[in-house]
Amino acid sequence: MEFKDVDDLIRRLSALNDNIEATKKLTDFYATARLKIDSSLFDRQYTDGSDDGGIDFYHVQDSTFIIFQTKFSVSSRKVNSSEILKEIGKLKNTLTGVNPNRKAEDFVSQLKKEVNNKNANLEIVWLTTNVVDQSVKEEVQKDINEWRKANGWQINVDFVVVDRYSLENVIYDVRHGYIPYTGKKTLKLEPGQWMETRWVETNVYSVVCSVCVNDLLRWFNTSEEINQFLQKNVREFLGETGKVGKINKAIGQSYLSDPDWFWYKHNGIIILADDVFIDKEKNELVLRNPQIINGGQTLKALFSAYIKNNRPENSAKVLLRIYRLPYEDAETYKRSIEIISALNSQNKINPSDLKSTDPRQVRLERLFQKIGSGYRYWRKRSKEAKSSRYSITMRNLALRYYVCKRNVPHEGVRGNVEELFEEDTKYNEIFDEGSINRDLSANHIAINYVTIWNIDQILSHVELPQIDSEYFQYTRWFVLVDVYRKLMEWKKRKFELGWKSWVDFVESYEFEKAVNDYSKYAFKECRKIRPVNEEPRSFFRTKEATKKFLSKTSSQKFDAYMNQAYKKFKNKIEK
Repeated sequence: MEFKDVDDLIRRLSALNDNIEATKKLTDFYATARLKIDSSLFDRQYTDGSDDGGIDFYHVQDSTFIIFQTKFSVSSRKVNSSEILKEIGKLKNTLTGVNPNRKAEDFVSQLKKEVNNKNANLEIVWLTTNVVDQSVKEEVQKDINEWRKANGWQINVDFVVVDRYSLENVIYDVRHGYIPYTGKKTLKLEPGQWMETRWVETNVYSVVCSVCVNDLLRWFNTSEEINQFLQKNVREFLGETGKVGKINKAIGQSYLSDPDWFWYKHNGIIILADDVFIDKEKNELVLRNPQIINGGQTLKALFSAYIKNNRPENSAKVLLRIYRLPYEDAETYKRSIEIISALNSQNKINPSDLKSTDPRQVRLERLFQKIGSGYRYWRKRSKEAKSSRYSITMRNLALRYYVCKRNVPHEGVRGNVEELFEEDTKYNEIFDEGSINRDLSANHIAINYVTIWNIDQILSHVELPQIDSEYFQYTRWFVLVDVYRKLMEWKKRKFELGWKSWVDFVESYEFEKAVNDYSKYAFKECRKIRPVNEEPRSFFRTKEATKKFLSKTSSQKFDAYMNQAYKKFKNKIEK
């Protein structure tokens, strides 16, 4: 189930006219979003009922035991501590055997075996559409801590509130693909080395602190795991070669050889989190779903040095800034981009980098996966982001779509890609939000993207005479626009199959051969339009070049090639 926002969630669940069913649906939504479990497992672990003993749902993940207590309410209100503590009292009785939940007996038995394990965790999740103030949360946590100590338990017990505001966060993440969930992470704090602020004007809670680099690095077992924490970062790891590679190696070397001075040499790491909490009894910083928005390159470089040297003990510290933003959908995205841009002013960030976490880019990433054929959409710069037949990079796609949609191949020769991301009118035209958010169909913009991409990849491998090859870097844009324009006109008249068959067609050998054969003629015609005494690059960058070429080629010739290809393609799929 996908929701637009928390109001939509409440409206749709309240329409069930059954509070028990609404409670179950709410629990299912959150469990699926955060724990990635399927419906059959959820049904086995959902235990809500008159004798549930405070356990509506349970789950075990590694050494963490999770219990949900869900409260669905149509009208959101602030919850006081007494009503929560009443329900927590039922749960305490269940866990100590006074009032057992028969459906969760195996879970409780498994938990009891781990109550003296200092490395195990029990999370009591209060899931509600109401509002729970921080002071209430702290009061309940204090009560649970005292109860744990009274029972002599060593297991860590956390009271986790997922209220109306937290649900807004989760819904936003689900809608825009900000997955995977990174869970709960903790960092040790030293007295006097942290500061917390909450500004009424912005409703942003922030913590600035100094932490041990190794405490951060111990969050991960492999370098690949770090990628989960870079989902909201505008860039991924750019590699270990070139200028960036030298900087990353220097960071690793500083960490290993001069750890006591590392703090002074580094700008720090910045994190956004769903929830930020300082446990003053344990001197711990507790984060829920942390995402690194600045310092991802540094963290990857440090982890590489850390692993290569067998996870050495190290005194290096780093400045850490953590923000918990209020979730207001588009406004939050806009604010987070402003923060990222400002905090990265010392390093070059392209306009396209700042668009890489735009929800519509995340949506496209998921759409290309649905289209099939193994398409991978690279919305961020990284060392792996290379264009190929089934590997689509955001910047290259933007330029190709723009020149085709606008019939401006001379803009392709100019190649000013970043201008397309810097100017909102151009960006919104290329990546139209309404078009991207529609369900897949024959005329969906993502299908047009795939069509243009396939044409461009075919043109990149056409074998041309040397004289035409010399002009390829300019003429490729003109032939791309010409083929796409003629293909779309042909499609309206001739193609009667669905969007999946269209994708199969533009990926087929028959289509590739037709484009290949026609383009050899088109490349020649395009090369011939250049005035003898005019420098190629200067001429092909002009509107005059576009005007001369687009009236030069033959639609009849194109249709003949495409009709033949389509006939062979249909014969093949009908066999």
